[in-house]
Amino acid sequence: MAKRQRMGKTLAALRRRPEVRRAAAVARRQRLGLWIVGGALRDRALGRAVPEIDVAVSGNAERFARALERAGLGRAVFLSRGRPGPRVFRLAGPRPLDVAEVEGGSIEADLARRDFTVNAVALDTETGAILDPFSGLSDLALRRLRCVHERNLAEDPLRPLRAARFLATHGLTPDRETLRASRKVSPRLSDVAPERIAAELSKLLEGERAAPALEWAAAAGLLPGAMRRDLSPARALRVSRALRAADEPAVRRLAPSRRRRLRLALLAARLGIAPAEARSWLGHLRWTRREADEVARLLELAVSAHAVRGRREASRWMLVAGPLAEDALRLLGWRWPRQRAAARRLERLRRRPRRSVAVRGGDIIEWLRISPGPAVGEWLTRVRVAVAMGEVQNRREARAWLSEQVRSRPAPAIIGAH
Repeated sequence: MAKRQRMGKTLAALRRRPEVRRAAAVARRQRLGLWIVGGALRDRALGRAVPEIDVAVSGNAERFARALERAGLGRAVFLSRGRPGPRVFRLAGPRPLDVAEVEGGSIEADLARRDFTVNAVALDTETGAILDPFSGLSDLALRRLRCVHERNLAEDPLRPLRAARFLATHGLTPDRETLRASRKVSPRLSDVAPERIAAELSKLLEGERAAPALEWAAAAGLLPGAMRRDLSPARALRVSRALRAADEPAVRRLAPSRRRRLRLALLAARLGIAPAEARSWLGHLRWTRREADEVARLLELAVSAHAVRGRREASRWMLVAGPLAEDALRLLGWRWPRQRAAARRLERLRRRPRRSVAVRGGDIIEWLRISPGPAVGEWLTRVRVAVAMGEVQNRREARAWLSEQVRSRPAPAIIGAH
């Protein structure tokens, strides 16, 4: 009883947030019921940050959202176009608030339609009463993810992938019934819009421990539909297990976006996707162009590191890799274990202090009298390698070194030497 009272106080604190108080006042004037629902209560109960709150309203969500907009809570934006479930509007202000219509005629019926018991909890903004008809708070205490009903997962085939995501992001382990229900639904995941799948995978891969979540997804038969690849159950499990290396403490300390990019590159490598194919594959899955380019670049660098021989080639590889060098070397060692020794050698070189001489592209154009273009970047890389090798100590030596190189190995873009 004491534990439930403490939990009640913990959740009730959400009612005191300014955006909730103002929304509750509008609901009171319109004689509508208003409940805090879903993720805010779940995350508050787990002691996690609650950056934004979802509410369910017993009337027309659009009219209520427009009233909140007039009350100064932010601009009302329709979110749920093309998605199953109730209409949802976001009040895009300093404190975001998402407003959904109660489904099924009552808050109890609405909760019964939700995906997992931990999300089927509501807090009445007027009375502070907690509705927990499926013991979601008890499941949270046990770190257990349990579906409200099998048919709820079937209504939206993305929900089983969301179960895997909650394992990665919240440490909630799906129970056997949820696994069994997810296996039934998994063949329909390929019918889900790729944008929605990419959004769930993005959150999963940003989690501190993605491997257990992907292994669960493989066991549930979700990876073929999520990756849009023809994978046998055995291969899907092998691919997911490869992510264990990317759950090491050093990776968990990286920024979430960097963890995501690195793990996505490892997934692509384990799926046998070549660097040139990675961009089109990720584009087909509706990842952003920037993400696709960065993943493809990581794969290219890891593959090119195979061919590095000697210090000069290593220095050149470091310059070309730039800020991606560290992650490319991680990827090299994970994907090709026989290259781990080479990866360690390159990593030691990467950590050494680098010599520097201030030479820019404009200097190359002036000194060599060449036109702007790819040749400028190539000569700039060559002179920086020479600096790293100790062959050039200052700008005067850099200019002399370049002139000598042009005389012995002229480049097509050069129109004359100074």
